[in-house]
Amino acid sequence: MYSYPLSYLSFLAHFHEDRDYFECHEVLEEFWKEKTDQAPDSVWVGLIQMAVSLYHHRRGNFIGAKKLMTKAVAIFHKREEELGELSIDREALLHQLSCRLREIENEESFTDMAIPFSDTKIVKQYRDFLQSSFLPAEEPAAEYIYHKHKMRDRSDVLAAREESLRTRRQLAAAAK
Repeated sequence: MYSYPLSYLSFLAHFHEDRDYFECHEVLEEFWKEKTDQAPDSVWVGLIQMAVSLYHHRRGNFIGAKKLMTKAVAIFHKREEELGELSIDREALLHQLSCRLREIENEESFTDMAIPFSDTKIVKQYRDFLQSSFLPAEEPAAEYIYHKHKMRDRSDVLAAREESLRTRRQLAAAAK
């Protein structure tokens, strides 16, 4: 039904609909790890860095926002053809990000942005995805979206880390 990866469509939905840039990162990072060669300069990493830069900018973390936006822009210049394959208007996006980088450097207030598309194919699939698949739960409070990395439930991640540490200690003890 879709010619674009579902993770990409989900990224776009979080980017444009609920402006949950942290979730954009989560969705694409999982895709990048599981479905790609994990190149550190892939277009997927650029999209992740762009979203996280916006997350930092909205929170007033200008240093983090600048660092990630600079990296994203460098990747996009290198991967312009791949942006086109994702139906992103390369010139318009790079212009937007150049302006955004200046705003970050001048420590200007955050404003929303939209990823510019280059054809109607992505727009149709994006709309179809929204209607059929993107069913956000009740709208989260802005405070949660703005500070998600601090407020989300990470108990499963922490439990997995603790189990991994316990296993490594047991293996080290057994090796002695």
